Amino acid sequence: IRRCGPAIGEIQVADVPGRMQPGTGEINYRAIARALEQVGYCGVVALEGWAEGDSETALAQFRDHFTL
Repeated sequence: IRRCGPAIGEIQVADVPGRMQPGTGEINYRAIARALEQVGYCGVVALEGWAEGDSETALAQFRDHFTL
């Protein structure tokens, strides 16, 4: 992210393995959010993945994992 920051036009996120609900897999979203903030990124973050239950609850959980 730091190396490519100026060229980033959009971020798409899904957790792994298996395009899981963000925050339930192996990706450290706070580290990603921190790096994006450091390069001054202010664009779109597109969420990809399947909610394990209620979609509004899943979105709230993702916000918690992605917020600094």
